This record gives sequence, C-alpha cells and structure tokens, in this order.
Amino acid sequence: MSQELSDKIYNLQKNFLELNNLFELNILANQADSLDDLLNKISSFMTNNFNLNDVIFFVKKDMTYKAVNCTENGMTFEFDEEYADFLNYAGKELFQTMNPDGTPKYKTLWENSAFENFNSAYFKVFFKDDEPFCVCSIGQKENNEPFDAEELMLLNKMFSCVEPLLVKFVRQEEQQSQISFLHKSLHNLSILYNISQAVNFIDDLKGLIQVILGRALETIDAEKGSLMLYDISDNTLQVKVVYGLKDPKVEFDINNGVIECSKLKINEGIAGKVFAEKKSIITNLGQNDPRFKQANLMNNISSMICVPLIAKGEAIGVINITNKKNNKLFNKQDLEFIEALSNQAAIAIDNAKLYELATKDGLTKLYIHRHFRTLLEAEVTRATRYKHVVSLLMMDIDNFKHVNDTYGHLIGDRVLKEIAVTIKNTCRNIDVPARYGGEEFTVILPETAAKDATIIAERLRKNIAKIEIPIDDKVTLKATVSIGISEYPSSATDSENLIKTADDALYKAKNDGKNCIYVHHQGGFYKCLKDNNEKA
Repeated sequence: MSQELSDKIYNLQKNFLELNNLFELNILANQADSLDDLLNKISSFMTNNFNLNDVIFFVKKDMTYKAVNCTENGMTFEFDEEYADFLNYAGKELFQTMNPDGTPKYKTLWENSAFENFNSAYFKVFFKDDEPFCVCSIGQKENNEPFDAEELMLLNKMFSCVEPLLVKFVRQEEQQSQISFLHKSLHNLSILYNISQAVNFIDDLKGLIQVILGRALETIDAEKGSLMLYDISDNTLQVKVVYGLKDPKVEFDINNGVIECSKLKINEGIAGKVFAEKKSIITNLGQNDPRFKQANLMNNISSMICVPLIAKGEAIGVINITNKKNNKLFNKQDLEFIEALSNQAAIAIDNAKLYELATKDGLTKLYIHRHFRTLLEAEVTRATRYKHVVSLLMMDIDNFKHVNDTYGHLIGDRVLKEIAVTIKNTCRNIDVPARYGGEEFTVILPETAAKDATIIAERLRKNIAKIEIPIDDKVTLKATVSIGISEYPSSATDSENLIKTADDALYKAKNDGKNCIYVHHQGGFYKCLKDNNEKA
C-alpha cells in the first residue's frame, strides 16, 4: 500500500512539474513581442530546465535558414533539395541526430554547414501550411547523459504549446513585411510619377539627367552616383553627371560640361559589362568585386547598383548607384526601383538627346543660332499679344582671337565652355541663353525692361570677369565680355530689329574699351556704369 501511495505521489509530482513547466513556458511565450524575442525566451527556458549546452533556432527567410538566437553571427544554411528531404523526413516529432551505432544521421548534410560547429542531439522541425519554416537544434545535456522518455515527452508537449505562437509571429512578420513592401512600392510609384511629370517639362539633357540621378540617390538613400551615356564617336561610356565627389568644384565642372571624365570602354568594369550585356548588376562586395575597375573619380566603393539605360531596344548608357548610407547594403527592392526608373529615364534621355542635337550647340550646350531666332520670334509675338516687353542681350568675348592665336583652340574652347556655364548659372530660369556664333552669345529676357536687363547684364559681366583658367604654373587666363542691350517694343518693331539694335549697342561697347555694357534707347545709346547710367 505504501509503494502504491509513493508511486501516486511521484506521478502527481511529475505531472505537477510538467504542468508547471508548461505553464511557465506558456507565460514566457505570451510575453514575447516578436518572433526573435519568442525564440530567445524559449531557448533560455529549455537550456535552464534541461541543463542543455545549446538550443538554437533557425528560421527560414527566402531560401536561407538563419540562426536567430545564436551568438555566432551569420550561422546559416542554404535551403536546397537535400535539406528539404531531411526536413520532411524528420517530420513533426523530435528527430534524433544519431544512428543506433553512434554515427550521425545525414552526416554529409551537416559538413561545411553551421551544424558542424555544435553537437546536436535532436532536431525539431516546425511546419506552417505543411511547409517547414523553422528548425530547432537541441544540444547535448551538460552532463552528456541521454534524454529519457519522460524528458522527450515533455519536450514534445512544450513544442506543441509554442508552435502555434511561432506560426502566429511568422504570419505577423509576413503581413508586416507585405505592408511595408506595399508602402514602399506606393512611395516609389509616387516618386516615379513625380519624376515622369518633371522630365516631361525638361528639354535640357543635362538638367534632365541631373534630376533623374538626384532622385534615384535620394530615394534609395545612397551616397554617390553617376550617369554615363554612350559616345558613338569612340565607342565608349562617359560620365555626364556625378554626385558625391569629395571635391565640389570638380563635381560642378563635370556636371556643367567644363571638364570631361576619363571614358570607359565597352565591357570594361561593371558599367561596361552592364552596358554590353544590357543586364543589371548589384554587388555588395564593392571594390573587392573582381568586375570592378578602379577609377580616380569614384573611390571607397563598398556597394553598387548598375543598371542599363535602354531605349528602343538599344543601350544608351548606365546609371551607377554606390554606397548606401549608414553602411547598409543594397537589396532587391532598391534594384527594382532603379530598374523601373531607368526604363522611364532612358526614353526621356533619348528624346532629350535628339532634341539637343537639333537645337543645342555641341560645345557650349546652349541653343544654336537658328533655334535662338525661332525662340526670339515666338517671345516677341507673345509680348505683342499680351502687351509685355522683352529685352535682348548680345555679348562678345573680348580679345578672343588673341586667346586662340596665343594658347590654341583647345584653350579657346575651354573659355567658351566656362563662359557658357557662367551665363546659364547667372541667368534666371525664364531667360533663354544661346550661342549666336563664334565668340558671341545672346540672352532673351522675357517680360524684362531695359533698365532691369542692365542689372542682369552687369551681374553677367562681373561673374564672367571672375573666371580664371590656369594655362600653366605661371599663367592664368581671364576673360571679359562686352554687352549690348535692346528692348522691344521701345527700340525695335520686330525680332530682326531687336537683334540689330542690340548688336549696334554691342558695337558701341566694343569701341569704348570693351568689358562694358551699352543700351539702345530712343534711337541713341547710353553706357551702363557700376553705380549709375551715363549718356554716351
């Protein structure tokens, strides 16, 4: 009788301990606020209550199982057919890792994987919708004793309690990930729409690619980037716009066409390969990627996205995005956004290139003479209809022939480029600068009277006078311009007369010592001084 009572007491104590363990585990599990937190709590509980060496959970993300509660960062194993066979074979019960003869089951599976680093006694595979999504590796006891039947039963009961919570948290994470993805996708679509609206109103190729690259960097939070276009003349890729250089002056000069970067051969480096194959590349190896070609322009590259620009089935350039901020890595979503942007950008860039070829000067990137006349006539017509005024600036580089004769045409071209950039950056958005011919430039000033035009002209004269072009260690070239101003309708009856009167004013400026401004006014001329206007 006493033995029977002892057995009852023992069974009752065992059941109590079992229920108490399950109760404590259930409380801990319900206190968890995330999947990682849940797995950490379960691991600690099991390690303490069973005196285990290790309890490690691997959760499936895409095609990789990654350790959640392991101090050894990066412990993962790739999901392939062999692992799939094992996980399905293991089933939903505890799976013992050793054969009866003491050899490990699926030994080859664990070799060269994360499992090789620790001694597992059992595996527990968790299923969601009949698909494995989590693996628990249960290590040996600290005293190396085997698990008895009661312990294994308790482990199974514990896992039965926590499995629904595991599934719940995984589903929550999947839903949250989907919501985040949808929010991100909506945000990116909004950005793409805004970009498409912006580029529709930009006919300037340089301005267009600056907008495209700037928005791309901003959206995916990258530090640096460049946009390269194909140069058919020498079969190379050339940087047209760059952001993120250490030297802002160099960046400014590149973006404004004052200086050219070294060109990249087709199939050379990542960009050359992407262009040739019309396939995007994403790499987080940076300069350690064997496909990467070191360049002076871009250094300290840690990660990179390179996407081809394809218009009408042909590659016309590439977009390079480098170094995500805060040492983060580029992901699939970043690549998909840049690819979507490039599809839209390529068409806009191709159209802008055709427009530029038809309307812009190849050297200065300002409007050519023919197109300038078209725009001026349209502006005069508009001014007539709405009873507005319009002014015209005509300017000529002083002593430009001497520059070409003394320093050569390459330096002369550099002077033209620098002055063109200065004109464009000094003028207002509504103003229309153009290269009239040779060393002459014009600027159409819509809805601007002559007295206001003189302010803009003086600003231009001063800014151009600040230009310095180093020839060598001893010689620095400076440039000045003479400017003539005319106003419609007070000085001219049509666009042709507006050009003539502005040109006459320019002639007066050239004959009066140069580097000055003359205005045609009421059949005569007056000279603009720094502080006041003086009759000529």
